[in-house]
Amino acid sequence: GGSFKLSYYNEYKSYLRMSDPIEQPALKTVPTALLRKRKQLNKERVAKAIEKKLKETKKRQKGKTVFKRAEYFVNEHHKMKIDGLRIGRLKHRVVKVPENVKLLFIMRIAKTPGKMPERIRKILQSLRLNTLHHGVLVEATESMIEKIRIVEPYITWGYPSLRSVHDLVFKYGYGEVDGAKSALSSNVLIENKFGAQGMLCLEDLVKELFNVGKNFEEVNKFIYPFKLAPPKGGFRRLGDNFAQNGAWGNRSEKINSLIRKIL
Repeated sequence: GGSFKLSYYNEYKSYLRMSDPIEQPALKTVPTALLRKRKQLNKERVAKAIEKKLKETKKRQKGKTVFKRAEYFVNEHHKMKIDGLRIGRLKHRVVKVPENVKLLFIMRIAKTPGKMPERIRKILQSLRLNTLHHGVLVEATESMIEKIRIVEPYITWGYPSLRSVHDLVFKYGYGEVDGAKSALSSNVLIENKFGAQGMLCLEDLVKELFNVGKNFEEVNKFIYPFKLAPPKGGFRRLGDNFAQNGAWGNRSEKINSLIRKIL
């Protein structure tokens, strides 16, 4: 009995060695390129679904009628009346350009929640101050100061130093290059744009702005309004004049301390 079992076991082992191994079916694989394509298609589907949802939401909101309380219209009328009286009083003021001041810096610090008087809106638009906390450099002329006085409750302004102009241009300066907004980070860019006028680097550009040179208008038009931020803690007492410890109005040389806080 035992010998028979042993011989049978040995024969079975030799049979297994001689027989071919069982072939396992190959696993199906998906090419990497196809996986990437599927992932991209899924992203596109999600993006289209989100865009469709936003469009539907906007369409529903557009169809809704916005109701405003009577107090809103009373306040708007009162505000426009005050602005009208303030602008009327400016006609009796003597406007003088400060001595030895060629350049002014203006920053938009306030906006109105409702409708803005048309004259004020147009002046802010001409100064390129449509957006809150944007800043611009302008030439100090009598006509410019007259415009500034009209829109004073919406801006703060003063007389920037050479250092302030330098820091604004170097840190927040952008210009239009080939129809696109580009950071002023290369002297080659300045040389290509204003080399014929004798400006070869950013320092030359800063001096042209600060001294209000003969190419000031061209250079100033080339530079975008400075996109700034309010100082830490924000502007305090926006409804009061700077002379009354408020935020808006003429800061004269103290505008430089504000610029340093912002930068």
